[in-house]
Amino acid sequence: MLGRKKKTGAQIAREITENITFKVNRVGKSSLPLRFICISCIVIFSFSICFGFYGLASRMSDISKKEQNIEKLRNDLQNKENELEKKQELKEKLESDPWTIEAVARSHGMSKKGEKIFYFLD
Repeated sequence: MLGRKKKTGAQIAREITENITFKVNRVGKSSLPLRFICISCIVIFSFSICFGFYGLASRMSDISKKEQNIEKLRNDLQNKENELEKKQELKEKLESDPWTIEAVARSHGMSKKGEKIFYFLD
């Protein structure tokens, strides 16, 4: 044990590859159906991982849908913030400016005492 060198990762990988190659060559032609079944299972398993119901492709489309939804929600939030800002400005004007109060009241059909309102129909 003292004089023994540690194996590198490449040496270990080479030994594993040689071991697998030896075992595959040892199986021979009589197990051709077994090879076909193994390869078929590997192909089906790989396909299901990539394109299955919970596969990588479906998760990628889910992620893109969620990113689009996040972007839509951010736009809605920005619109609501702008709307809130406008309403706060109107509130401040209504609290301080009498002309704004009158303009809002008239836009809602109100008038001063004694004023006559004329509606013109086209």
